[in-house]
Amino acid sequence: MKEMIKKYRGSLISSILVIFVGVLVGFTSTHGKWINVFFVVTHCIFVAIIFYDNRSRQQSPKVIGMAIWMIPVITLLYNGIARLVNTGADMENLFMAFMYYGTGLLFMVIGNYLPKVKQNNTIGIRVIWTLQDEENWNATHRFSGKLWMASGILCMLCGLFEESMAALVLYIVSIMAAAIISILYSYLFYKKKIATGEKLKIQYNKKTIGV
Repeated sequence: MKEMIKKYRGSLISSILVIFVGVLVGFTSTHGKWINVFFVVTHCIFVAIIFYDNRSRQQSPKVIGMAIWMIPVITLLYNGIARLVNTGADMENLFMAFMYYGTGLLFMVIGNYLPKVKQNNTIGIRVIWTLQDEENWNATHRFSGKLWMASGILCMLCGLFEESMAALVLYIVSIMAAAIISILYSYLFYKKKIATGEKLKIQYNKKTIGV
């Protein structure tokens, strides 16, 4: 864990500063006090889990960087919107815009990085079929990357019709579909491999074991 902290020291310091700025921006907001405590605690726990996981040491630096910066950026955006609400901006419209476009952008970023995620215990589509087979993990994340990108674009398009109930339903369905279809793809990949008699490949600490 100490090695990971030393390796990503710059990103950690910068991300903490961004969270601090976000907290300052929303400090006077009645909507931002307790949620900022949640953001800070969640960020610390999330980073600690990633750094503690031995598999993360072989993880792509870009993926680790994305994980480190995700919550700080959300914190800054949320507090910025909370401050605008305090100045008299339309709360409902800002919330809907944040929901549609924020989620869409987040899914597009995650979708872009999913194919780069190596097998680990913390980040990615972590179901039994991906964790027990390196090939399943790689195939699932390549497929899911495209799927989550498409879902993110669809969420943003729904934002153009934010007053429509149909857009809200489509937004929810697109998010659920991205998660469910990713898991279903992993399961079908597993079943197909078992049916053909291929061996599963478990990778841990750079060792590959045939099962």
